[in-house]
Amino acid sequence: MAVNINYFFLLIGAILASILLFFQPKEVKLRDPNAKEVAELELHHFTLYELTLDGLKDVMNGKEGLRYTDRIEINDIDYTDNSRNLKNNITADFGVYDNINLITLEGNVRYHREDGLKFKTNRAVMHQKEETITTFGPFTMDKQADTIVGKDLFYDSKNGLSNAKNVTGIFNLDN
Repeated sequence: MAVNINYFFLLIGAILASILLFFQPKEVKLRDPNAKEVAELELHHFTLYELTLDGLKDVMNGKEGLRYTDRIEINDIDYTDNSRNLKNNITADFGVYDNINLITLEGNVRYHREDGLKFKTNRAVMHQKEETITTFGPFTMDKQADTIVGKDLFYDSKNGLSNAKNVTGIFNLDN
């Protein structure tokens, strides 16, 4: 009986040695071979809801998302903020939502507020806590029949203030 147990342990030892010698780890291919970090979570066609004690605060949709420790990178971002007096929505080809409530948007950026104010640009940064949006480069802003064209818009929605460079506007004045 002792001989059979020795063969059993030799068999187990041979199996473990073959695993150690012959098995190779699987190579993981990164989406971007030049990437310096790997995403913790990958999302496809997703919706993120943020809820507070007062109800639904905001909704973020995306085609593809990569979550890292300090940010979420989103393709085809569609962000709606329900927490303000006037609901607003912003969309872009690409967005980065970081842990300090900044949303950096690039490519075909479109902002729309419930009262009809809207603007479009190619690059913007939205600061959620401060309720500000800063665009970089040319923008077009519309509200009802009024249109403003300019560069580098800073819009403070909390205080209703805006600032821009090289502004040209077309306004309809009612009598």
